This record gives sequence, C-alpha cells and structure tokens, in this order.
Amino acid sequence: MNLLFIMLNTADSITKSDMAMSAFFCAASFMFFILLHILGAKLFIVIRNSGRMGPRRFAVILFLIGIAGAVLSSTLLFNESALVLGVTSGILIWTAAGDIPEQMKWISPLTRKSIIIYLPLLLIWGVGCYYYSNLPNALIGAIGYPIAIWGLNLARVRVLDKWGPSSLPSTVLVILTAMLAGAAAAIGIVHGTIYSGIIGGVLFSIAIWSAFEVIWERGMARGPWQMKNR
Repeated sequence: MNLLFIMLNTADSITKSDMAMSAFFCAASFMFFILLHILGAKLFIVIRNSGRMGPRRFAVILFLIGIAGAVLSSTLLFNESALVLGVTSGILIWTAAGDIPEQMKWISPLTRKSIIIYLPLLLIWGVGCYYYSNLPNALIGAIGYPIAIWGLNLARVRVLDKWGPSSLPSTVLVILTAMLAGAAAAIGIVHGTIYSGIIGGVLFSIAIWSAFEVIWERGMARGPWQMKNR
C-alpha cells in the first residue's frame, strides 16, 4: 500500500530512462523466474528419486531459509529492496509448504475443503495490509506471495473442475489472469525502479503461467511437460 501511494505521488518525476530500466528488469526477472521454475521442478524430481526422506529434508531446508529470509529482510531500511527479498522468501515458503507437499500428496491445498483455510488467511492478510501501514514490506511480500499463488491455483483448479477447460468461465479466467499479468508488468514499469520492475516481472510470471495452465488444459497448446510427446 505504501509503495502504491509513493508511486502515485512520484509519477511526474519518473523519466523514460527510468521506465526503460524498470522494463529491462521486469523482462529479466520474468525469464529468470520461469527458468528457475523449470530447473526447480527437475531438481525436485532428482531429490524425490533419492529416497523417502529426500523431499522432507528439502522442504524443511527451503522453509527455514524462507523464514530466515523474511525475518532478516524485515530489518532492511529500504522498503523496495525489503519487499523484493520478502517475495523471494515467500517463494521458498510456498515451495516448501505448498508445492512439495502437494506433489508428494501429503496435503491437498487445491481441494474444495482448502477454501475454508484459504479465505480466512486472505482476509487476515488483506486487513493487515489495509489497516496496519507500519507492517514491514518484507513480511507483506513473504505472506503475500503464498496467498497470491495459492489463490490463483485454487481458482484455476476449482473452475476447471466445476465447468471444464472449454467452458465460458474458463475463458473468462484466462482473460482475467492475462489482464492481471499485464497490469502487474505495467505498474512495475511505470514506477520506474529496479525493484518495482523485479516485482512486476515476478507477478507477471505468476499470472501468465496460471493463464497458460488453463490454455494447456483446453488443448489449445501443449504444456512444457508434454514436449517428449511431440
């Protein structure tokens, strides 16, 4: 909230070179995030094949690093860098607490019952961001990333499960997530800083990946995991 307020009040002082720099880091962070996602998936396959305890140790290590990163980044004085490090910590936390347990079938964060847990967490996070302006940006990012990615995945899975990939709600979902991706990138670029570009690129990656998940389910294009079958 604070960063959005600052952006609105400093828009006149941002030059074209600032926006170009921000656009570069937005594009770079997008490509890096997708590459990291693919490499992380391959690494997890190797760890999963190493034995029963491998995924558990990997999840615990990532979770502890994420928590430590969120705590340490909360001590930074510069809000934007703290937010970037907080989001990075949030990526590790979600991977450890959401992605890996889902892949190993320890928990099911995308089932209908999980909505009962997700909605209160979303409400608490939203109320905290709105009413407590003194919350560290690192904490907002560390919690906000798991909330955002969980919400996007939950919405996609529930829509596809109820209406199917070729339905009108699925089409609307693709359009909305694509609009969200564009808005995230645009805001990051218009703010005109390295950090806003990075955040915009990461948010763009999350939203555009979610949109393509629906497209792949619709059979309009092959997912990257189906490359072998071509």
